[in-house]
Amino acid sequence: MDINRQIHLTTGQFAKLMNVRKDTLLYYDKVGIFSPEIIASNGYRYYSVYQSDVFHVISILKELDMPLKEIKEFLEYRSPERLIHLLEKKEKALTTKIKHLERMKKVVTDKLYVTKEAMEVNTLDIVMENKKEDEFIVVTDSKQLTNDKNAYESIQLHYKYLEESNIVSSTSEGWMISVSNVLNGNNIQYDYLYTKVNESSYANQKIEKGTYLVAYHDEGYLSIEQAYKRLVTYAKNHNLVLKGYFYEDALLDELSVKGYEKYLIKLSVKI
Repeated sequence: MDINRQIHLTTGQFAKLMNVRKDTLLYYDKVGIFSPEIIASNGYRYYSVYQSDVFHVISILKELDMPLKEIKEFLEYRSPERLIHLLEKKEKALTTKIKHLERMKKVVTDKLYVTKEAMEVNTLDIVMENKKEDEFIVVTDSKQLTNDKNAYESIQLHYKYLEESNIVSSTSEGWMISVSNVLNGNNIQYDYLYTKVNESSYANQKIEKGTYLVAYHDEGYLSIEQAYKRLVTYAKNHNLVLKGYFYEDALLDELSVKGYEKYLIKLSVKI
């Protein structure tokens, strides 16, 4: 075949046209998936501009995470029927991937919001917070935290439940302890671990809307009892009745600080 300078391009020119590296074209030729239309006697390689359509197909299939070996096979035996089968399969895969990406975006957005909130709090203040809507949570039982092993096992069981239920959350696991336990001095006898979720179908409990008394503690879990005492004392001094559960939320965790002792914990209880 004669070289037509109007339609035949050198490897460099075709690579520029397709916005790829020359090495990519050379590799595609080596594995037999896409070769130049002409190889001149002097070894120069020329691609036809009409080959751009085939290259676009390869690029699209690669974007769909299709291995080169499968792309080669598809191109060799392509047909409308095979294309329909391939696209239906990839459509399902993309739908699943999009859902996963949407969930991960929510994780990033929520974590960004919580971290910004943490940067603005005054840990010396005790404030009242009004929840305008119920918050849905998934809870699992907590073992009595008499040692580190019990804490570890409780967290592992919680994560296992989330994984088995296909639940992804942007927040660290939280801890719940009943008001009666705290008032009786049993601060370490947690009742549940919990994770906030967006869909009520995943939830097995909820944090009710209403007014909550809130304190922040920036010295980690080992001294969290200080925050409980502050809230209980504040409630007594202001004739406030505490209801339900105390909720511990880590606003700053291992993603932003190093070590439990530096965690920023939000402690809240309904009044």
